[in-house]
Amino acid sequence: MGPDQKQAAEHFAVLRARLLEARAKSGVSTILLSSPQQQEGKSFTCLNLAISLAQLRTERVLLVDADLRVRGISHALGLDRGSGLCDFLRERAPFEECVRPTTLPYLHLVSSGDIADEDLPAALEGSRWPTFLQRAKEEFSLVIVDSVPMSAPIADFELLLHACDAVLLVVFLHKTTREALDMASQKSQGKLLGVVVNNTQCEVSSNYYSYYMRKKSKDH
Repeated sequence: MGPDQKQAAEHFAVLRARLLEARAKSGVSTILLSSPQQQEGKSFTCLNLAISLAQLRTERVLLVDADLRVRGISHALGLDRGSGLCDFLRERAPFEECVRPTTLPYLHLVSSGDIADEDLPAALEGSRWPTFLQRAKEEFSLVIVDSVPMSAPIADFELLLHACDAVLLVVFLHKTTREALDMASQKSQGKLLGVVVNNTQCEVSSNYYSYYMRKKSKDH
């Protein structure tokens, strides 16, 4: 592991410890990650936080790509085919068909699936999203959900957060405006668990997740 990957691992280990401490105090298990604005590193944070949690080998972790319009995690990991969250929401696939294993035994993924933009946010309305999370909580200790940015002029964020226990806000140092941060706090529905400060410009395709998954593949 190079110095950059090692430093990233250490930072996410700190975030992991604080999240687990918060869970011990409040019992939260479904954590939504969002950002006040676009391109602040929320998907990068989701991926690496989920890996860091899974590496403990004490928590079964489910990572869910619920940014159903951009689908950043799904595209980055080449999960554009097969059943995903949208297929469950539209009753086209059962829960177990949407969950994919990874090379980390304690980490599973649910891709976004495929859905037309005009069918959103209707697919998140009703009981299917809460039902998905309830089923996830029965099989996994922690559910990490990648969401749309709070500033997006769509209803997706509110619908996603309504069924989640808490939200972590990812902000980019020297980029996030005070106005955007205030707006994000107001939209958090009283569920704001904390703020993650991202101060490094990172691309999902070259992040710690990609490094670790490549390493595991070589090991096997």
